[in-house]
Amino acid sequence: MPHAGALHPDVLAIESDGARITLKGTLGARTLPELDDALTRRRATGEWRALDLGALAGLDTSGALFLSKLRAAGTSLNGLSPEHRALVDLVTRLELQPLPKTVSAPRWRHLIVHTGRALDAARLDVYDMLVFVGLAVNAIGRALTSLRRLRPPSISRHIEETGIRALPIIGLMAMMIAVVIGYQSVAQLRPYGGEEFTVNLVAVSVLREMGVLITAIMVAGRSGSAFTAEIGVMRAREEIDALQVMGVEPMEVLVAPRLIALLVTLPLLTFFADVMGLVGGALSTKALLGLSVPEYFDRARHAADFRDLLVGLIKAPVFAFFIGVIGCMHGLRVRGSAESVGAETTRAVVKSIFLVIVLDALFSILFDKLGL
Repeated sequence: MPHAGALHPDVLAIESDGARITLKGTLGARTLPELDDALTRRRATGEWRALDLGALAGLDTSGALFLSKLRAAGTSLNGLSPEHRALVDLVTRLELQPLPKTVSAPRWRHLIVHTGRALDAARLDVYDMLVFVGLAVNAIGRALTSLRRLRPPSISRHIEETGIRALPIIGLMAMMIAVVIGYQSVAQLRPYGGEEFTVNLVAVSVLREMGVLITAIMVAGRSGSAFTAEIGVMRAREEIDALQVMGVEPMEVLVAPRLIALLVTLPLLTFFADVMGLVGGALSTKALLGLSVPEYFDRARHAADFRDLLVGLIKAPVFAFFIGVIGCMHGLRVRGSAESVGAETTRAVVKSIFLVIVLDALFSILFDKLGL
């Protein structure tokens, strides 16, 4: 039964006349399924012994391979042009063999290979971060020694974005963490009659650990990701390349102001988180133990001294520096696509939080050795 329609480079017309089938158009990868279906239906209704290919306009390798199999099965190929016949003969002479089966390596070998790749990637990542730390310190040093390179408007904008706008969420988180610590401390100490030490636990843990740790994690998720996304979009739009063409150093324009702003805001946010954490502890102990707010702060003053506050404030600028370095470094690693921006932002947040926790553990060991 003929297929109606005008011929097109990707269209095959099939006409049947008794035992002969005539093909017109192009026989290739796109039209081959149509011919296969037509021949299958023809086999169900009757036999065919010849294909008239005189009007065939185009033939590719897949079509030639199909015709070669038909000829090997006894079908007569009539009217082939010299070019098409040469292609069919060439395909016929090929030694067609199935692909060899791939031998899968044992799982233990895959584990070793993946572990080695991960360790090598971690080594290169540490090296890149150390190099970037050196470049960032150099950029900050040049900015602080030259008012022209300091860029106060940019620093003040980043102080507002990373510090002032973060006050509500930092204060709320600090209060909630202090309330949780208070409730859990009372629950654990009350069976032993030591619930009065809840004030000590809340005050010391907030000032030494939880205030700065919660603040650093929130800043890493909020501001560190913003640094990566902003710089990454500039990299994707080739704005950083334009700065370099104009002779402007991206480390001075993009990295140094952000790092300086974060070095200013994170210690201040930590102090604010300490205050709000103590307020949250006062609310929880008032509800659980009936302590008045003045009595709570009097006990907190005796339980924690200035060294506990200093320990948290010492950690803050170190955390701020590495959060800013990781955020800016991954922003400069973006390679021209929205997917790359998202991937580098995710890596920056995860790496920043991981590094903050590792540094906090190292600080704990150091302060214990120093007796602080």
